Amino acid sequence: SAESWGTGRAVARIPRVRGGGTHRSGQGAFGNMCRGGRMFAPTKIWRRWHRRVNITQKRYAICSALAASALPALVMSKGHRIEEIPELPLVVEDKVEGYKKTKEAVLLLKKLKAWNDIKKVYASQRMRAGKGKMRNRRRIQRRGPCIIYNEDNGIIRAFRNIPGITLLDVNKLNLL
Repeated sequence: SAESWGTGRAVARIPRVRGGGTHRSGQGAFGNMCRGGRMFAPTKIWRRWHRRVNITQKRYAICSALAASALPALVMSKGHRIEEIPELPLVVEDKVEGYKKTKEAVLLLKKLKAWNDIKKVYASQRMRAGKGKMRNRRRIQRRGPCIIYNEDNGIIRAFRNIPGITLLDVNKLNLL
């Protein structure tokens, strides 16, 4: 076990590994400033990840978020390219839910002038800064349009390979 050498040796009074004949002996141990030592104030496993929220508050928040998506100034402040889009929110016919090919989906987005927002996503694809690159989070990109559908008759397959697009079922809307 490690023990401090005490004062008078012109070294820090940190506990040091006993013994000799190895690189490890004499090295500092246990402290948060030592290699191989413990962490200072490690994150606890009893952190509360999920908080209970009143159902009425949840509903109110979802309604507020949906209402905010109809205000062009707020949507543009989030960085979306909506200058050429005729109205917000953009409502299309139910036939779109039956699209099965990405080619059809891309054509629809170009006709509705929503492709500029997708181009912004393509332009924003870049490498993450920091350690996340080692942890399977290499690439990051901006968010594009959110498509809310009632029934999936192939719409997920059509839109899922276009970067930045979020697909949500109207009955499973959530703020997370």
